[in-house]
Amino acid sequence: MAKIPIMLQSNGNWDSYGRFREFEVDGIVVDDDATYSLLIFTIAQQLRIDTSEKIIEIKYIVNEHCPPMEIRNAMGVRVYMETKKENKNLGSYSLCITVRDFNMELSITNKNTAADSTPSSIEVGQVYQDKETIATAMKHYSVMHQFQFRVKRSSARSYWLICVGENCTWHFKATSINDFAMFKVRNLDKQHTCSLMDNTFIQRKPTAMVVGSIVIPKYFDPKIIYTPKDIQFDMLSEHDMNLTYMQAWRAKEKTLQFLRSHPADSYNKLPSYLYILEKTYPGFVVKLKKADDDCFLYVFVAIYTSISGWEYCRPVVVVDGTFLKSAYRGIILTASTMDTTGTILPLAYAVVDSENDASWKWFFEQFKLVYGERANMCVISDRNDSILKATSIVYPGMPHYSCMWHIWTNIRVKFKKGHLKLSELYFAMARSYTLDEFNERMSKIEDIDPRVKAYLYDIGYHRWSRVLAIVNRTWTMTSNKAESLNVITKYARELPIVELLEYMRTLLERWTKEKLLKAKGTFTYLGYKFNKELYDNKTLSHKLRVRASTDYIHTVIDGVRRYIICLENKKCSCGQFQLDELPCPHALATLR
Repeated sequence: MAKIPIMLQSNGNWDSYGRFREFEVDGIVVDDDATYSLLIFTIAQQLRIDTSEKIIEIKYIVNEHCPPMEIRNAMGVRVYMETKKENKNLGSYSLCITVRDFNMELSITNKNTAADSTPSSIEVGQVYQDKETIATAMKHYSVMHQFQFRVKRSSARSYWLICVGENCTWHFKATSINDFAMFKVRNLDKQHTCSLMDNTFIQRKPTAMVVGSIVIPKYFDPKIIYTPKDIQFDMLSEHDMNLTYMQAWRAKEKTLQFLRSHPADSYNKLPSYLYILEKTYPGFVVKLKKADDDCFLYVFVAIYTSISGWEYCRPVVVVDGTFLKSAYRGIILTASTMDTTGTILPLAYAVVDSENDASWKWFFEQFKLVYGERANMCVISDRNDSILKATSIVYPGMPHYSCMWHIWTNIRVKFKKGHLKLSELYFAMARSYTLDEFNERMSKIEDIDPRVKAYLYDIGYHRWSRVLAIVNRTWTMTSNKAESLNVITKYARELPIVELLEYMRTLLERWTKEKLLKAKGTFTYLGYKFNKELYDNKTLSHKLRVRASTDYIHTVIDGVRRYIICLENKKCSCGQFQLDELPCPHALATLR
């Protein structure tokens, strides 16, 4: 299956010589086996045309001696694709797009337009996009109104239904409009004159597609769990319809297939989706890597708001990978940081085959192309060997730190005694602000179990200790930012790849809007989290006594303890001022 790049010429007009003039240029990429409806959909999406109100006419010029050829059905698309294959240059055989309102024959208004196959009611004059849609709509209608019908006549131009009851006057008739595929409801007698027994004894089970059309709203949000058992219960209680478990399961599968497409189809749509993403959202960075056999291998995405916000964040990057649950599995890799309000800022995400040396190296290469390398930059993750190797290759010399929680999990598994006391000492030691505090707690750990000290030494104290870190990791001691993102995307990881990437885009877009609204209502210099920390430190500073040595150096007395503050260098002997990069209580006491 080949990808065909096509230039679109729109908003122009045809002159008397059959030439398209004064047009605007755009482009799409479609598969060479694309259907007519898919071509229309792709063009409408790219040019932002509302197909419920407009008709798209597609023409192209074969040569200057022939009039323009119009594409109006599947055969027209096939002829065009075969012609286009001979010359795949973007500018060859451009599609000339004209848009017009539905004519009076269509009589489309808000009152009689039925855009989908599950309308609330069927009325004379309604227009449906094709015969298949109107057939599905009538099946849905019969379920909602609890009656049965049979097809009296069905052809390319007409669709005629009657009630299953003998001598019943109920009937429905729809016919096509001119040469269009659309069908219009011409006649509908809603009155049933049949007996109840006719519809009771002639019971036919609705198709999975019909049941799916009824329950489809339940699956809009991937976080909602709606099982076949739930479908059985709701269909019986709400529509007096007794389904078997297998019928309910098929309805669920049909619904998910309609909403999410087939996983294989989703991979086929990926190049087109990424192309549209780049064109629609300037500043987005997307990268697609294929294997030697032209199959999907990796995809990387970084959104503009994260790219532009990176320079205002501390250069501490938390990375992680977690399993996908869709048909083809795979791994989603994420990179996040803490923004200026103290909340998660996802920087980039990628879908890869597995967590291995090659995939992590490719991910960091793309990340570096987008975000570069900053002074005092570091990476925090679990102790995955592939991450360690990749960072050492792509970012040589940059510190790599471990999540202190993952290290504790390993300690708890390896060493079986003193967990309660060890836990308290280990986390306090990891968060220590001074070497004295660190050494004191390490001595206590050694007294409980010397093997734990040796294990931590082999890992490297600088990888998990705040005070011994080569560059300041500030408050980011765990990989919780990445883990939190994994939790939020738990159910989305069941989606096909295009739907997953779109879910991630809309999720980050929503977060950005929420943060913007919160920022507009914030009137402090710092965000809420850091401002609260500063306020708490100020409260603690009230009981401290200060003795000034010079304009910048002060001694702060806290009970029997003394701390030396250098305001010029933003340092305190407690270690908190320089490691948190916020004034500690002792520093604030000197400013009173």
